[in-house]
Amino acid sequence: METPTWLGNHKLLKRKEVIGFFASRHTVPGSVLPTLDWAHAMERRDDATVMSGFQSPMEREVLDILLQGQCGIAMVLNRKIYSQIPPRFRQAYDAQRLLFLSLENSSMRPSTIQAAHRNEYIASCATTLVFSSVTPTSSLYPLTQSHPTPPILLL
Repeated sequence: METPTWLGNHKLLKRKEVIGFFASRHTVPGSVLPTLDWAHAMERRDDATVMSGFQSPMEREVLDILLQGQCGIAMVLNRKIYSQIPPRFRQAYDAQRLLFLSLENSSMRPSTIQAAHRNEYIASCATTLVFSSVTPTSSLYPLTQSHPTPPILLL
């Protein structure tokens, strides 16, 4: 497995529970409320870390909720690591609740291949996988089949 570059609290990946969160780019309407309910439950947990790329619209919604809470957040970027912490992440970063990881040391533009590689990395690090809006035609669907423990599906 590749060693990513990181910025932030790398101890967040040592927590008892590291949850890989994935949401399709195309939101299934019936998954919105269960996903937001799950995010609100997660934001209150200080013993878990949610790990994701936070790129799809639903993933960004969940990130906004998590940033207001107590849980750890591991954001796996589909580009090289930030040179400066964006202002919207500063409070969580200063509170040691945020970790940025990147498997890409040179690319500034994300690609589909890099996204697939990133998603495999997240799945390999996570103790649990949570999926939202993933259908059999989604590019994320194979991940629902390949993890050793059954994933949580929020459909």
